[in-house]
Amino acid sequence: MKQFILPSSFDGSSSVLLDEKDTHYLKNVLRVKVGAELKCTAPDGSVWRGIVSKFADEGCTLELFPAGTDAEKDAAANSTGTQVVLYQSMIKGKNMDLIIRQAVEAGVATVVPVETEYSQIHLKDYKNEKPERWQRIIKEAMQQSGTSIHTAVETMIKIEDISPVSSDETALFFHQSPIEKKSIHQYLDGSFKKISLFVGPEGGLSQKDIATLESKGFKPVYLGENILRAETAALYATAIVKNLILEKETWQSK
Repeated sequence: MKQFILPSSFDGSSSVLLDEKDTHYLKNVLRVKVGAELKCTAPDGSVWRGIVSKFADEGCTLELFPAGTDAEKDAAANSTGTQVVLYQSMIKGKNMDLIIRQAVEAGVATVVPVETEYSQIHLKDYKNEKPERWQRIIKEAMQQSGTSIHTAVETMIKIEDISPVSSDETALFFHQSPIEKKSIHQYLDGSFKKISLFVGPEGGLSQKDIATLESKGFKPVYLGENILRAETAALYATAIVKNLILEKETWQSK
């Protein structure tokens, strides 16, 4: 396991008693023994060294110590310094769960569900019944991937309510038709604190959606001839951008 995510109730104390679910995960799934050492990440992003001191009926006890500079260097190494935000047209069921899980694994800072003209779920019908489920998915994905980025899932908004692109940001929307004006390398050829990505629903983006995004400062990127499912498109787009960020010095020098 790359890391263990401490519960939201953690207050910086020297020990924490884990609930039944986390205890089961450590003892029966990962088969962690008393005395085992874990890299632990708190909800505020701080990194701790955890040692399993006891398994008991009431749960597992972790003794916690500040991890120090080595852990801080590791966390810094996992960060590109550029915040990636994924605006995703809201889709139904477990596919949205999958998008959130993959976004966490890819190091996306924020996922924003959005209503577009062809969205499967519209804001007037939306009931946010999944915050706890999504937090569990985020926690599982962070533990599995080892990412130091705590992905946030924001409340659903309409496409018209997306904020205009700022001067230290670039924003791209991924489209099913070749309407791009530049290559993705050209769009990302600069220094940005934030990169916003927009991925539409199964039915694609309408002309009204495109006009709205362009008015906000988003630039179009062509996904190619293959028709992708929404959850595939989200991962595909995020992976392209993250890889280009990581290799930026290489391709900018050519």
